[in-house]
Amino acid sequence: MSPSHQWYGVVPGWLPFYALIAVALVLFAQRAIFLLRLMLAGKPAARWDKVPQRLVAVLVYVFGQARLLQNDFWPGLMHATIFWGFVVLTLGTVEFFGQGMAEGFHLPLLSNTPHYLILEDAFSVAVIAAIAYAAYRRLVTKPRRLTLSPEGLFILLLIFGLMITDLAADAGRIVLAPAPSDHWQFAGSALAGVLAHLPAGAVTAVFHVSWWLHAVLLLSFLVYLPYSKHLHIMAAPFNVFFASQRPKGQFQTVNLEEAETFGVGSLNDFSWKDLFDTYNCTECGRCTSGCPANISGKELDPKWLILNLQDFLLESAGGHAKHGHQAGDKPAAEKPSARPMVGDVIHDNVLWACTTCRWCVDACPVFIEHVPKIVDMRRWLVLTESRFPAELQPAFRNLETNGNPWQMSWQTRAEWAGDLGLRLMSDVREAEYLYWVGCYGSFDERNKKVARAFVKLMQAAGVDFAILGNEEKCTGEPARRLGHEYLYQTLAQGNIETLKQYKFQTIVTACPHCFNTIRNEYPDFDGRFKVIHHSQLLDELVQSGRLKVPRERTERITYHDACNLGRYNDVYEEPRRVLASATRGELAEMKLSRSKGMCCGGGGGRVWMEENEGRRVNQIRVEQAMEVNPDILASACPFCLTMFEDGVKGKGVGDKIKARDIAEVLAEGLP
Repeated sequence: MSPSHQWYGVVPGWLPFYALIAVALVLFAQRAIFLLRLMLAGKPAARWDKVPQRLVAVLVYVFGQARLLQNDFWPGLMHATIFWGFVVLTLGTVEFFGQGMAEGFHLPLLSNTPHYLILEDAFSVAVIAAIAYAAYRRLVTKPRRLTLSPEGLFILLLIFGLMITDLAADAGRIVLAPAPSDHWQFAGSALAGVLAHLPAGAVTAVFHVSWWLHAVLLLSFLVYLPYSKHLHIMAAPFNVFFASQRPKGQFQTVNLEEAETFGVGSLNDFSWKDLFDTYNCTECGRCTSGCPANISGKELDPKWLILNLQDFLLESAGGHAKHGHQAGDKPAAEKPSARPMVGDVIHDNVLWACTTCRWCVDACPVFIEHVPKIVDMRRWLVLTESRFPAELQPAFRNLETNGNPWQMSWQTRAEWAGDLGLRLMSDVREAEYLYWVGCYGSFDERNKKVARAFVKLMQAAGVDFAILGNEEKCTGEPARRLGHEYLYQTLAQGNIETLKQYKFQTIVTACPHCFNTIRNEYPDFDGRFKVIHHSQLLDELVQSGRLKVPRERTERITYHDACNLGRYNDVYEEPRRVLASATRGELAEMKLSRSKGMCCGGGGGRVWMEENEGRRVNQIRVEQAMEVNPDILASACPFCLTMFEDGVKGKGVGDKIKARDIAEVLAEGLP
């Protein structure tokens, strides 16, 4: 309601007005307390660190609506307009109720000020336009990621009613009690010009009805809010504030010696922040829109993962599910407390389909943390239930006995480099760079070529480096992502002890999975090392002139961003500069690239699992590459290279597209 609205006695009913406010506040408080108690039943989670960074995040992502505008501009602008309109109009709402309680009430520096009156009317009109656009999308264009529901349409109608009654009450007041500042209210004044042709009694009736209807709608919205999906309007600022401030690639480390349970198998095993996440889902479906598992026809739907957990949480407290069950699910006959969360509410297939690519987490406008929940539930399946896909058993066993996922003896780990004259850290004890080869570079025939290419490039540039050879073991990353936390910690601690025996300035690795794990996760075990990816070192060598490769290639190249390199660690430009330095041909970007790039399908341990449901993710990604007609599909990750070699063969385009690591592209140009 406009600040210029005067409580001048034409609106009757002081007691009904007070009664409405009291009832609304009591009902709202009851629901809020219920939700708060339910959330606080979760395990402790430390989320009060780095307060300045958290406040900045609220400004940027809540008030600035940054993620909405970055990921999907026009729908994002629609949502942002409605949000900003509510922020501006809330000030008028405060004065609206203030004038209802005390005649002459005004907010300082607000009432009758031209800038606010213009803003208020501008946003009233803009919000109405945004609502019309939102209704058009839901009823006409029907994007796949949106779930059409009566509740969503009801909310839109409710907001529309608030805007219309606000403008109508303003217009009636302008006719009945003109003020000098009225001309700043362009929308209200225009509507007042229409009402001015009506009899005074009719205008008074319009004002009375609009004023009371606005009050009832506003208080009804307040009561309905904590029961609806729009609870996020109030919860989201707190969820953004409490979002993880750890490195994106760092998963929570479990204290295996003190833990009473391993992983998350029930609601009580989640932290309060995990439970609070379930209150925040906007049902926008952005998390689902780029999920490689969902795109390829798997059962996993990140949106429904959260909504099903939300329903189960409310059911467990004696409430009612707000969303029912995902399509294809049948409501269980048992009481909520008797239903297993993992296996029933969240099917095993849902958890094993995840590639842990982090698209869902980065796309979520309210910072819900999907992937950590999935990994926690995988931990429950592996460590507590011993229930996991059969094809993972050999990988786990080999990691434990051989230090790699295959049935390869650890004593053969350095054989790939037998003719390259490489130095071992056990011999030299000290080097500028420690080259962490990784399991793929050491054992996989295709990726041995990448390791050899990278070595030749470092030798050509005169880099002082050495390798661990047979002392190197898998970082444990696949085990952790697959839920085998015990195996991960065993491998991690062993590697850290080995690394601490030697002196080096930097670890360099061609594997983004190793890069992320050593960089972001080993510090939890006092393993603090400077780590760079081979794309970063190659870029530095080329830029400094230490590595000179003639730009004679003319092939058309497209580059795929590995999730652990790009989305997890924000390394996007270095690989592209390396490729640009090696070719005069065009570096063509796929439609989905950089932070919006799609996973190859090999992350989260999926590279060792069968793909029995839906389509193959790697073939979908190859199809996306084919759209730009490349000669070379380049990557900077052995997992991605492996998936693309298979994907190119599966699509039958091996004679047209070559899958290459960036080191190979560069090394092929060496004299």
